[in-house]
Amino acid sequence: MMQTHSDISLLAMAALAFTLPGCTGASRSDPPRVEPIAIPVAPSDAVEPTASPAIENAAYAEAAAYSESHGGLALVVIEGDRVALAVGQNGHAVDEPHPLHGASESFWGPVAVVAENDALLDLDEPVAFTIEEWEGVRWKGEMRIRQLLQYTSGLESGIYPLLREEPANLYERALALEMVAAPGVRFQAGPSHLAVFGEVLRRKLAPRGLDPLGYLEQQILEPIGLKIASWERDAAGNPDLANGARMTASEWAKFGILIRDLGSWNGEPVLDSAGIEACLEPSEVQPSFGLTFWLNTRETSATKSRPSSASASATQPKEPGNIVMATGAGNQRLYVIRSLNLVVVRFGTEGRDWRDPEFLDLIAAAAAADR
Repeated sequence: MMQTHSDISLLAMAALAFTLPGCTGASRSDPPRVEPIAIPVAPSDAVEPTASPAIENAAYAEAAAYSESHGGLALVVIEGDRVALAVGQNGHAVDEPHPLHGASESFWGPVAVVAENDALLDLDEPVAFTIEEWEGVRWKGEMRIRQLLQYTSGLESGIYPLLREEPANLYERALALEMVAAPGVRFQAGPSHLAVFGEVLRRKLAPRGLDPLGYLEQQILEPIGLKIASWERDAAGNPDLANGARMTASEWAKFGILIRDLGSWNGEPVLDSAGIEACLEPSEVQPSFGLTFWLNTRETSATKSRPSSASASATQPKEPGNIVMATGAGNQRLYVIRSLNLVVVRFGTEGRDWRDPEFLDLIAAAAAADR
């Protein structure tokens, strides 16, 4: 679909409304061939980069320059069914694995809807159905699984006790964290919610001989041939759902294609399309966040844990939920942009002067010029 200059301007300005920006998908039948790297899944493996030819594209020169000048390490752009750009930057190979950091979170909303379809859980069931020691505990006993994935569970963020202190058992430590609000009242980003969700999954999956990472691989990654380089685990062997993933930009792009195409891969359904759409629905408490994805919704949240850059007067795309994003420390980014039929993966290093709106403006202009 060709975009007008007005559409592109709307897309770029939409990024201004993000508390943290994000991306979503458009349907197509034949994903581009992105060769996987055969690397076993294991914690903290050192992986040698594989030789992969860069794909240059003059239309994306400004976007690539912006990424590189802001500490970029790799940039991959998928336009429809082709790889439009694939470049390494600042000495980083395009297919060199890199940590996703907090962007690892985005896998778990889709996992939750798969698990619901699998009759493993109900998104609206109390967490205490599985974490039985929480039954009758004030606020914890009222928490729902959906609230864990929307970061509105009321649990403290867990940034210091889970990330800084590096406990031997992330899940056990998360269960002991304090509540700071009633469930469904306050948005609070942090690893605590997914650590508790990890324990819920661990207990539910035990009879099948799977852990949360094994279930993710079985249900989502293997069907689309996505190979992760490694996934960090704690000393007890629990995968760190919120921050543990490490993979190449090309592999991460496969997940973006799956989300863009609402669960379809090579024309075959891998995930339920309604379930993916549910992941991209904003929560009432924080409209800029769905089930583990950041969204570009217009509304601002009345109750959240940090100031928002959202503006009620900011111009929005005509299509709601047009942009969804996974974001990690160091400006790791996965954008899926439905109206432009794009998936964009960007690896980088920490840089406080990185601006998603500026980058998206350049991406949108490049996509229009490249059609």
